[in-house]
Amino acid sequence: MNEIPIVGRTELWHPLFVHFPIALLILGTLVGLAYLVCKKFGFADNLRFAMSLLLWCGIVFFWITFYTGNLAYSVEVRRICDPTILKDHLKWAYISGFLFSLAAFLDIIQKIWQNRINRFLSVLIIFLMLIGSVSLGYDGHLGASLVYQQGAGVHKPASDCSDYK
Repeated sequence: MNEIPIVGRTELWHPLFVHFPIALLILGTLVGLAYLVCKKFGFADNLRFAMSLLLWCGIVFFWITFYTGNLAYSVEVRRICDPTILKDHLKWAYISGFLFSLAAFLDIIQKIWQNRINRFLSVLIIFLMLIGSVSLGYDGHLGASLVYQQGAGVHKPASDCSDYK
C-alpha cells in the first residue's frame, strides 16, 4: 500500500495544531471563571496563575494555528463547494485572535500595574476570554463543517481505491 504524503500537503498542518489553542483557551476561560468565584479562598492566586499560563500558551498556539490555517486556505479555497464558509471561518478566527490577544495584552498590563484597577482588569480579561471562547467555539463549528460537510483537507481516494494497492 502506498503512503499518502502528509508532509507535502500544507493543508494538513492546520489540523495538527488546531486542537491545542481550542483546549488551552477554553480551559483557561473556565479556570478564570473559577478564579472569580473562588477569590476569597487561599488557592485563588493559583487559579489566576493557571489562567494566565493557559491564556499565554493558548495564544501562542492560536497564532501558529492561524498561520497554518492561512496555508490551508490557499489550497482549500479552490477545492470546496462553498468558499463563503471558509471566509467566515477566517473572519471568526480573526475575531477570536483579537479577543484573546487583547486579553493577553491586558494580562501583561495587570502584571505591570499592581494598583486599584487590578480587579476591573481581572473581570475584563475573563470577560474577553469568555466572549473569545464563544467566538472560538463558533469558529470551530465552521471549521468542522468545512471538513465534514465539504471534505476540506480530506484525501479522496479513486473510486476503485487503486491508490491503496
